[in-house]
Amino acid sequence: MTSGSTSAPVAADQLPGLAMSSPDEAVRMARAVLSGAATPLDQTYALQALGIVQRERGEVGRALRSVRRGIRVGREHGLGARVTDLEASLGTVLALAGRRRPAFAAFDSALDGAEPAERARVLVRRAAVCFFFQDLDGAHRDSHEAAGVLERHDDPAWEARARSNLAGALLGLGRFAEADREFARAQELIESTGERYQATIIVQNRGDCAHRMGDLPRALRLLYDARRRYEELGVVPPEVVRDLAVVQLAAGLTEDAATTADELVAVLDGARDSALRRSDGFIAAAIVHLAAGNPGRAADLARKAARSSRRQGHDDAERHARVVLLRAQAEAGAVTKRHARAAAALAAELTDRYASERLDALVLAGRLASATGLPELAEEALRTAAAGRRGRGSALRRATGWYAQALLAESAGDRRAMLRACGRGLDVLDTHALSLGATELRARATVHGSDLAALATRRVAVDGTARELLRWTERWRGTLHSLPWPEARHDAELAAELGRLRAVGSLIGSHADEAERRRIEERIRRHVHGRDAATTGPPAGPPTARRRLDVGELLDALGDRTLVSIVGLRGGRFHAVVAREGRLKHVVAGDSGAALDEVEYAKFALRGAAVAADAVAGVLLAAAEPGLARLQETMLGPAVRELGDGPVVLVPPSMMQSVPWGALPALRDRDVTVAPSATAWLRARTSAPPEQRRVALIAGADLASSGAEVGVLAGVYADATVLTGGDATADAALAALDGSWLAHIGAHGRYRGDNPMFSSLELADGPLTVFDLERLQSPPYRLLLTACESGVGSPTGADELLGLTTSLSALGTAGLLATVVPVSDAASVDLSLVVHERLRTGDDLGAALLAARRAAAGARDRATAWSFLALGGA
Repeated sequence: MTSGSTSAPVAADQLPGLAMSSPDEAVRMARAVLSGAATPLDQTYALQALGIVQRERGEVGRALRSVRRGIRVGREHGLGARVTDLEASLGTVLALAGRRRPAFAAFDSALDGAEPAERARVLVRRAAVCFFFQDLDGAHRDSHEAAGVLERHDDPAWEARARSNLAGALLGLGRFAEADREFARAQELIESTGERYQATIIVQNRGDCAHRMGDLPRALRLLYDARRRYEELGVVPPEVVRDLAVVQLAAGLTEDAATTADELVAVLDGARDSALRRSDGFIAAAIVHLAAGNPGRAADLARKAARSSRRQGHDDAERHARVVLLRAQAEAGAVTKRHARAAAALAAELTDRYASERLDALVLAGRLASATGLPELAEEALRTAAAGRRGRGSALRRATGWYAQALLAESAGDRRAMLRACGRGLDVLDTHALSLGATELRARATVHGSDLAALATRRVAVDGTARELLRWTERWRGTLHSLPWPEARHDAELAAELGRLRAVGSLIGSHADEAERRRIEERIRRHVHGRDAATTGPPAGPPTARRRLDVGELLDALGDRTLVSIVGLRGGRFHAVVAREGRLKHVVAGDSGAALDEVEYAKFALRGAAVAADAVAGVLLAAAEPGLARLQETMLGPAVRELGDGPVVLVPPSMMQSVPWGALPALRDRDVTVAPSATAWLRARTSAPPEQRRVALIAGADLASSGAEVGVLAGVYADATVLTGGDATADAALAALDGSWLAHIGAHGRYRGDNPMFSSLELADGPLTVFDLERLQSPPYRLLLTACESGVGSPTGADELLGLTTSLSALGTAGLLATVVPVSDAASVDLSLVVHERLRTGDDLGAALLAARRAAAGARDRATAWSFLALGGA
């Protein structure tokens, strides 16, 4: 039943339960009872329902009056059981008002002389209040006693509440596995009673428990399910929005979390909620905005939470808010001894030893104290925080503990211990990534290792060898390529939803169609995010270790090639390690802050030249020359003089992969390939091509504007699988691509910067997305994509890239050809024919693309050739 429904009135004794799920309906019915000739018994239920609604809306004074009136009615008419129940409700309201002593006095009165079953129900509510006041032992004791009594009295609804409270207490005590079992039992009990609202609360609590255990896919799955259930009931409490925002943030879904946090703030600003509920919500929203790079917004929300908590006397909530405020101020540049001491004091005062804010406060105190000349305070705070690197808690907490240990070692001047701690923290995050069944989550989760990676890399860039710098850069770069790939082949639900997406995609033309597309995309994301890695692999299970770079093997595999691994330090310069002729050399290039503007200008010029007439294209390219020279100096600097005469392999930061490398003056006449990491290049270079040299040629539906080269290539590869027109469906394309030696797709492409996993190629029956390509059992060994911007991806996490080419190369495609800007279809045809001609003579993609650049006769053809990248190692 939803608020405002016109359903027939329920029995009076059901009104207190209705007050939680349908508050407006409960108020209407309760007032109807009180305005008529109701029995005293029914009046007590109506008054209790009013008190519950008023309590939840933050109207504490009105709630107290309603409940006390109910107690008076019960006492006047000898309704002892009702008085007991209402006194327990009174204790809850008084607790929410921050009046601890009167609250427990009300519970004592309720317990006095109560029958065993009545006593157990009172204990359930007193346990919730104990938890509210951070008396976890008291909450555990009351809940445990109540659960046993209620089980013996066969009262599943109240036993479920008792076990849910017991689970909450266990959660606060850090006994996560026991809490999870109690929540599961509570859900089983409440589901049997048909109480959908209470069941949904428990599902939400199970999501919070999964989050604390570090099981983010299950946490997301449960919270998405809880939200869906609440929406079906017509009531979405702010707590589930808050929990979802927090878990999205932990999963690295920062943009999603910020959107959810803004929704939460809007709900709280327009709702009549309790002060504590508002404080918790504003704190969560502040944490999200801090992570999203909005310290000013975070500070405003933290101040609002602190004021609300202070007015109601909620000390712990106020402390949590002040921690977030200090973090926001530090992010904005407030680094003082006063801030350091305040952070340390708050960390000591927080009562929940497993709260993430406490760990954050300790690390903040340590960093600020180190920066402001308080070594003793820094050591104390960091040593306490470092204890979190072992024991209970999520992988993210343990990684933060290792970060504290690394900072502690750095402050002590112990370089070796600092690097070891950074490595251990990144190892923890690798294990965390392996638990995630979604590529997007694995990429985004690397953001949690950014501080560890930056700390180690900055140190070895200053005083380390070139070999150390290469190893540390590789340690956190290209995680998607270094970890086993999550299995998606047997995901029937995903396949069905992708089919629906294609169906609606072919009908887009109205607002309704677009809205349906977005709904399907959201369902796909929720499903994939909630997928456990353990349930997506084959029975034998995938390998569980990161591929580590063997520098000796890399140098041997390079032969006459030169590899340049580039890393940009925060607020500093680009550093490059040049590997050539069995040796490594470290060089320092330009300012990393200036590069992005130069890249955008270069791509703008190429975009215009690639589709213009030759005369105009020539002018645009000439105008771009100074910028291209500056970009080369910024990215490579003195590394240009170390390139030798052979092929070049570039390993840039993720945000620089889509640089038009073939347009840089020193690289135009070179065989150049680009790789996400040296490890990924080595894997691609040493991978064996399939024994059967199957070729797949696929064109989009409109050969007049894309894929025109496919018809010509079909005459070159006599045994190729050729899909054009209506035959080029997604399923047919996947079947042709699977296990192929060489594949060529000429189709319109759509890069989705808002959601790169939905970047796609347009085929006859709709979009072929990254999610579709992930379902391949064996990706093509080599793949040529002439679609516009097919080589563009979205930088995310620490140094990852999400998009079409990233997924294919991580799946195992050894060589890819793709563009970084929209290009001329006609010029792409000529380039494709040259590339295929060279591939058939035995060249790899880098050499074939070089031949195409040399063959480009006019300015437009030259701009087109400069816009393509050879990716991988084949």
